[in-house]
Amino acid sequence: MEFDQILNNINRHVLLTKEETDEFCSLLTVRRLKQKEYLLREGEVCIYENYVNKGCLRTFSLDKAGTETNFYFAIEDWWISDIHSRTYSVPSLCNIVAIEDAEVVQIAQTSLEEFLDKVPRLEHFFRILYQHSIAGHQLRLLQLLRLTAEERYLDFREKYPEFDKRIPQKQIASYLGLTPEFFSTVRTKVLRRSR
Repeated sequence: MEFDQILNNINRHVLLTKEETDEFCSLLTVRRLKQKEYLLREGEVCIYENYVNKGCLRTFSLDKAGTETNFYFAIEDWWISDIHSRTYSVPSLCNIVAIEDAEVVQIAQTSLEEFLDKVPRLEHFFRILYQHSIAGHQLRLLQLLRLTAEERYLDFREKYPEFDKRIPQKQIASYLGLTPEFFSTVRTKVLRRSR
């Protein structure tokens, strides 16, 4: 079944009945993206919550000079969306693009809200999901303020070992708040020491 992964993700926290599962699945759609294809562009209103079945995506914004700042990556079994745009129905200030060929399972915000009204215990799952997301963003912000570049990269490698293999170094550098050149120096130093 094409929705097994998302159901397993949800079932770690909340068990749905067979009827609830069938109804939930009827609200889902699958979207396949080619590498570099956008899931969401800045200026569009985000109307979906997305679960990554396959592939790797990134969320980034562009400043006035056209410089990218990456602030979120998602691989298999992760969720990705623009929660600000989706919550307030306003144009997105960010872009979400596939780093690799990807497949996401989507549920429209309106369908999700209606389903949560019918099955309130599923709100527990999404509350946990959003709490983890907010806690992760808060920790990342504190690390940007408090840790050295080397400490940030070491933490990134420890928490997300797969990311270091799948995401281009330039995008990791941006995520860590570093120039590609400085990141290359830091990375070489860390890799040399870990041998």
